[in-house]
Amino acid sequence: KRLEVSSVSTSPQPRLSKAERTRGQILAAAELRFASAGFDKTRLDDVAEDIGMVGSAILYHHPDKQELYRAVLESLTTDLLGAIETAIETPAPPRKRLIELVRAAARKIAERPTIATIALREVTSEERELTEQTGSILERVVALFEEGSRSGEIHPVHAEPYLFFTSIAGAILYTVASLPAMIEDHPDAPRPEDAANRLEQDAVAMAQRLLGLSEPQPV
Repeated sequence: KRLEVSSVSTSPQPRLSKAERTRGQILAAAELRFASAGFDKTRLDDVAEDIGMVGSAILYHHPDKQELYRAVLESLTTDLLGAIETAIETPAPPRKRLIELVRAAARKIAERPTIATIALREVTSEERELTEQTGSILERVVALFEEGSRSGEIHPVHAEPYLFFTSIAGAILYTVASLPAMIEDHPDAPRPEDAANRLEQDAVAMAQRLLGLSEPQPV
């Protein structure tokens, strides 16, 4: 079955050359294929068919499927981690930056749900390539968490920062990945934008509880 490549949501791009547009189309098509079928079941011929190319043409831009997959992961992580990094670098107390990075992550993943489906596939993979690309930003989140703990700004339920990170990330990723199937054909299904707003609100509320902010704080 041919996939509709235009359904991939990415950040606005400047005017590109023909070669750059072609690479972008290949990445968008591959992103949908890897998200829906996984790495093993994705074929380069299927990716090519989705954008009206022949399989051999993809090899001009990406020598093999593994390299194409790495390029897709880089595109996903650049988009997501850019939003998180902006929140981390905001001149504000650690408490506020932690809440804002959760908000930013929830919003970005809701905008680009393939992040969720591919990330969940990655955590069960032996390769764990996504972990390599997210390691540096995770270290900064941990440092921010520890700074807030030392200053007394936050009183986390769990002293281990990785539990905070995995609890929030797991909730956001699973919700985004599973929501389409759970509400399919449901008469009271929320509109995508309403679901995204609710996810953002719930993620922030969960972060506040895990950080020991019993009273909702202005964020």
